[in-house]
Amino acid sequence: MPNPENTSNRGNKGKPTKTRRQPFKLKPNETIDYKQVDILLSFSTEHGKIKSRRSTNLTLKQQRQLSKSIKRARYLHLLPFVTSVEN
Repeated sequence: MPNPENTSNRGNKGKPTKTRRQPFKLKPNETIDYKQVDILLSFSTEHGKIKSRRSTNLTLKQQRQLSKSIKRARYLHLLPFVTSVEN
């Protein structure tokens, strides 16, 4: 019978976790703003969808700010809701 101390369901027990590389550093009082259209466009796909947190490498707080800013910019017609891709 295996020793219960050595068996674990966690795959990376004892291994160091990877640190996320942030695409840009924010100062403590700085936020992602809806008026920064060029930055917001880099975080959306060619169809206008918001990229996932896994692909953008943002923290959870930054991803929430990003999605709120993109939605505000869409509402104010600074960003398109959907872009049409021509064949």
